Amino acid sequence: MKELFEESIRKQVESIEETDIESLSKLCKDLLTLEAKIGNTEEQLRRLKEQSRELSEQTIPNKLAEYGVSELKLSDGSSISAEPFYSARITARNVENAHNWLRENGHGDLIKNTLTLTFGQGEDEIASELAELLTKQGHMPATKEAVHPSTLRAFVKERIESGDPSFDVDTQKNFSVYAGKRTKINR
Repeated sequence: MKELFEESIRKQVESIEETDIESLSKLCKDLLTLEAKIGNTEEQLRRLKEQSRELSEQTIPNKLAEYGVSELKLSDGSSISAEPFYSARITARNVENAHNWLRENGHGDLIKNTLTLTFGQGEDEIASELAELLTKQGHMPATKEAVHPSTLRAFVKERIESGDPSFDVDTQKNFSVYAGKRTKINR
């Protein structure tokens, strides 16, 4: 039986024609060409997004400020303004300081705790039991604390716009705060 299998494989390999290999080679070259085009297009898109961000967040807001206006209405009815925006994130290095500050300043409810338990195959019944029972059985849950990015952004905006003195520049470093203006064009 082994000999029949080896014979059939040998016949399959021997039946591959040179034109088949050339065809396969061309398909591989086509794939490589497409992958290169995708890479180039992604890089071009990245550069275009960076140019757009620079115009929206720096060049146009700076021009409006230079002219001493916050909004400009055009004859076609559209308007251009530079509105404040905020970005924030808590880096791994700053988690402890940021979470401590939130708790000490009455904002600990922003921190969400995630409890994760990992079970092997066939442990569905165990997974449905209470966490207390699982701990007694030797399952160790992994915990994670985090503030949702949207919640953090809204919180930072509120603190800055309200002028909260406890949310000073040093505190903002724990939250990697970036505040700027972004162009808005209403048509």
